[in-house]
Amino acid sequence: MAFNRGKYLVPSELCDFDGSIAIRRRALELTANCRSRKEKLQKVFDFVKELPYGLDDWDLKASETLRKGWGMCSGKTNLLVAMLRSIGIPARYRLYRIKAEAVLWNQVGKLEGKAQRLKELGEERDHVDCEVWLGRWMDCDPGRDTAMERGILKLGGALERRKITDSRGKVHYLRPAVFDQWARARQARRKFRSDRTEVFAEINKGFRELRKLGLQG
Repeated sequence: MAFNRGKYLVPSELCDFDGSIAIRRRALELTANCRSRKEKLQKVFDFVKELPYGLDDWDLKASETLRKGWGMCSGKTNLLVAMLRSIGIPARYRLYRIKAEAVLWNQVGKLEGKAQRLKELGEERDHVDCEVWLGRWMDCDPGRDTAMERGILKLGGALERRKITDSRGKVHYLRPAVFDQWARARQARRKFRSDRTEVFAEINKGFRELRKLGLQG
């Protein structure tokens, strides 16, 4: 079957590079001196990866994540897909389940107040990253910034995602070209509702402390 390149280059309501000049402009600025598509991918990936990670809504537009300058796995991945598609590099979403990162969430769980509601999330989480086509599909996970990763390592944690598998050891991935419907459905199942802004703000304080730890010499 021939590779349908076009379906992985289209915009959507959430992947809104067609309606946001800023997305393509930033992608072009980052890749202005690149000689290959691989170099372009690396430049855009590095930019999105280093945006600070923080809990947020699942169904944000890519332009909103770019404007805010931070996001969680779904928002940062959506921005990466949008920026790559805006410069003609095919990309698709990859959705799967992971186990909670014990060291990371235990550290944040030491916070008081509404951050204690973190315990309600359970041991399994949804995760969003993407795959990029450069002659073959390449995995790209821009979720955690480097300062956060260094903080996790200093606390004795591991960076590899612990993926949920079935009884045969298989990971079940969804790989949609457009993830709007999934993102909206996931947002509708959000654990925190009326007070999620306050809960997220408290938890994100913990992430900032983790980054400070990661930046220490």
